Amino acid sequence: MSSIGIMLEEARQSWRGLVRRPGYFILAVATLALGVATVTIAFSLLHQALLKPLPFPSPERLVTLGIEVEKDHNIAAPQYYPLLKSMRSVESAGMLMGWTTNTNVAFGDQAEVVTALRADRGFIETLGLPLVVGRNFNSDEDRPNGPEAVILGHDFWRMRFGSDASVVGRTLQIEGRPVEVVGVLPEAFVWPDRFDLLMSLQPDLTARDLSTNQVVVARLKPDATVAGAAAETRVVLTAMLDSHGGATERQREYLRRNPPTALPLATSVFARRSGDAIWLFLGAAACVLVIAAINLASLMLLRALSKSHDGAVRAALGAPLSRLCLPPLAEGALVGLVGAVTGLGLAWGGLRTLGGLVPSEWLRGEAVALDGSSLAFALAAGVATAVGAATLGILRSQSSELARELIGGGRSGLSQQSGRLGRMLVIAQIAVAVVLLIGAALFMRSLQKLEAVPMGFQSRAVTTFTLAPVKERYVEASDAVEQTRRILERLQRFPGVETAGASTNLPTGSQLNYSMVLPDQRTITGQYRLSSPGFFESFGIPVLAGRGFDDRDDAAGELVCLVSAAFARDYLGGEPLGKIVTLPMDEGPNIAMRVIGVVGDVRQFGPGEPLPPTLYAPLAQIPPPIWALLREFGPLSYAVKLRSTTTGVDEQELRRAIQEVAPLQPISNLQPMEAIVASTTSQQRLNLLLVGVFAGLALLLASVGLYAVMAVAVASRRFEFGVRAALGAPQSLILRGVLRDAGMQIGLGLAIGLVIAMAFSRLVRSFLFGVSPADPLAIVAVLAVLALAGFAASLVPALRASRVEPIEALRVE
Repeated sequence: MSSIGIMLEEARQSWRGLVRRPGYFILAVATLALGVATVTIAFSLLHQALLKPLPFPSPERLVTLGIEVEKDHNIAAPQYYPLLKSMRSVESAGMLMGWTTNTNVAFGDQAEVVTALRADRGFIETLGLPLVVGRNFNSDEDRPNGPEAVILGHDFWRMRFGSDASVVGRTLQIEGRPVEVVGVLPEAFVWPDRFDLLMSLQPDLTARDLSTNQVVVARLKPDATVAGAAAETRVVLTAMLDSHGGATERQREYLRRNPPTALPLATSVFARRSGDAIWLFLGAAACVLVIAAINLASLMLLRALSKSHDGAVRAALGAPLSRLCLPPLAEGALVGLVGAVTGLGLAWGGLRTLGGLVPSEWLRGEAVALDGSSLAFALAAGVATAVGAATLGILRSQSSELARELIGGGRSGLSQQSGRLGRMLVIAQIAVAVVLLIGAALFMRSLQKLEAVPMGFQSRAVTTFTLAPVKERYVEASDAVEQTRRILERLQRFPGVETAGASTNLPTGSQLNYSMVLPDQRTITGQYRLSSPGFFESFGIPVLAGRGFDDRDDAAGELVCLVSAAFARDYLGGEPLGKIVTLPMDEGPNIAMRVIGVVGDVRQFGPGEPLPPTLYAPLAQIPPPIWALLREFGPLSYAVKLRSTTTGVDEQELRRAIQEVAPLQPISNLQPMEAIVASTTSQQRLNLLLVGVFAGLALLLASVGLYAVMAVAVASRRFEFGVRAALGAPQSLILRGVLRDAGMQIGLGLAIGLVIAMAFSRLVRSFLFGVSPADPLAIVAVLAVLALAGFAASLVPALRASRVEPIEALRVE
């Protein structure tokens, strides 16, 4: 028989042996599958967020140009655009808004709110993906005040128009105006902020305003580099601002603090959304795979030891080393392949479960899934881990001391070296489990701290929704104020509603910064809110001094405002009533408001952020320049406080009620305020969920590993225990001895794991709130749980050892 035939026969015999005694095979596959599943889930998230190439031609040449306002994120102003587009290193460039907006769209007698992104024709040209049908924006649609046009997102086209190509050329009623559909984006198009419509941006490139709210995407020439483009951007924009007659010293200082640069599109727009969380998950999953690998190595080592007598006989009969190594390697390959495939199935189920929990902007707006890279990674990880574990068993079983013990004895069981290696593997498993469990405990403690922070308002029984007045029908601020008044009156009559109010912002989850001039002429930037009567009552925000808003505070009345307690304390000397705070206006007279009351602070940015100083003005007194800003970007938020006997708001009934007083005015984001508050800690919940699941798997695998090693060790020392029992050793003494050996391994693993966890504590510090990485409660809880799990895993083998019958143990087989 040829050497290949001999090798195949050896492999076949090994696999038949595994099938005939499936207990070991099932345990080994399950152990490996858990490790492969966790690391594949984390790798899939990492690949989708950071490693997967963007679906655009030559994506490595795509960059964003502008001022780096934070790490890996730059923005631009329309006046920068012509200079950036004409740089020597740039082949083409496009401009888009830095965020999406809610947009009202009408289909016949139906209206809904969709998400829109504004961009110019250069955006599509630069990315280089052809449209499915239709065309890009043309030069007329690109100019300020030119005819508007819209390109449909592929999903929106498929769901609303059934992928009908004839939609191109039709008009949609967008914000009450007819807008022509000129094209449809391809299915492959991705963007981290998902949108339904791509609207023509029409930037005014001659404006002297240097406000940076846009993003410039550029495609570099084939011979250009990102570093070269960054240097050229710095030179061009610095020279422009130095020569800009309207630039203030504050703007110049801003540019000095935030230098112009070029950044890869994959980094500046896509990868930055997930931050370091993805790497945290991958590290946690890798720990689980390490534990699974150690556990598998223990199992394969024990199997190699159990078959070492057969190997010694074959070696004595002249079998070469390659023949002796082939069976365990074949077993390892089969375990690795089946374990990887099983792990892929578990990973598929896990990703389906996690699909709705991971923020879509992390995943480029796509659903996370197993692709070819994930499959290859899982197979490689599974086979490599199993074959590596089998190789360790081969190396130990081939040691001369082990061969002498096993060939010469039979009753001595495991050698000292083999027992030491098994204990080392158990210690390593426990140490890695300590690291993961401490991480999970810290995230749990951090979440507890966050949820214990008072938000400053009541969210129970409050339902919210947003409404952006249709632009064509509600042009002036007074139009929107009148619409709001009618809607609030109708909501007050809605079944189950106790109070209702409206504001430009909810108490948490959004912001509106504005410059304010204090009575002492200092200029600060604070949070600015426009609110109706009933808004504070709906959320239970207390009026601490003075009075709240009422019907007196209308457009004809005195301009007034409320300030938060933090605003009064930090900027108005703690005695704000009667003082004047001014809003500077770029167009028209400044807005001077008298403070009539102080309200409680709210956690606008979430429980982990400081209390912001906030100024509230009556919605009925909205300044026209601010209305122009809100009309473009900021929908109004409504809140209804339900009576205690009301279970909830019927969405269809609510929409019909709005239609009664504001026909063809859609609403969006109808949800309980409690859900919005919960979303402020969603990142911490996701951290806890993933790391907690991984830590639970680590605890399970470590416990199983400890049990397996202890069980085999006890079985191998059966003769020794029988002799001790025959010489009069009580069962309790044998029991304590076995538990003491297990306790030493557990204790050493706990100590090593604690040292490792403290050494890497700085890696999780940024994910924690109100908790030190050395939090004693978390550490004590983890050590207690692992010690208890270790004791439970070793108790059964210890009891088995204490109950060995001398006559059976000493019987010569």
